[in-house]
Amino acid sequence: MIEALIFDFDGLIIDTETPEFDSWQEVFQSYGVALERRIWDGFIGRGFGSFDVYQHLADLCGQPIDRDVVRPRMRSRYLERIERNPVLPGVEDYILTAQDMGLKLAVASSSRGGWASGHLERRGLLRHFEFVLSGEDVANVKPDPELYIEAARRLGVQPQNALAIEDSANGLKAAKAAGLRCVVVPNPMTQGMPFAAADFQLKALSDIPLRSLLANLRHAAGDVGDNCASTV
Repeated sequence: MIEALIFDFDGLIIDTETPEFDSWQEVFQSYGVALERRIWDGFIGRGFGSFDVYQHLADLCGQPIDRDVVRPRMRSRYLERIERNPVLPGVEDYILTAQDMGLKLAVASSSRGGWASGHLERRGLLRHFEFVLSGEDVANVKPDPELYIEAARRLGVQPQNALAIEDSANGLKAAKAAGLRCVVVPNPMTQGMPFAAADFQLKALSDIPLRSLLANLRHAAGDVGDNCASTV
């Protein structure tokens, strides 16, 4: 029985991942080199510090990179793009329906402390969650299961009674390793990743109401097992 929903943040509640890649692409292009998707994709969902993009840029262009110059320029464009992006379809409906059903709500993100909660507060969503876990709250970020294990512990539910909602392969690995069921909603940056281990894969949360999704999960668990991926 599902007692809690645990949301990822980046790329799942707001598409912050496409703006980040686009902004870094501009930086790389200004140095006459290219940031390849195949390299970037491996680090989506893993949080800050997992990939030294400045060092990668320096390696490609063959010259030192002044981080104090590059970072403000890139971040300005990045934040400008994020602020134009809406909350993704179906997210608010899922939150409100979960509350109506008496389900517990939390966010578990590999991002820096304050990143997810700041954006959620500006969008009027922070008040709906019992807490927001960040990469600074654990020793190991996704794909390690620690964030989801800790989120379930703080919510007071068994991992098997919590549903993770994710957008990336690293997030899916973390949720399943922690013992949660997981619904994946890919964004433009993650839609080509492998999601066979997901319990369900959706194009958007707006594709199916939460109550119907939970009924489908109960049916799948009873008839074909928790690890059978379905696409709605």
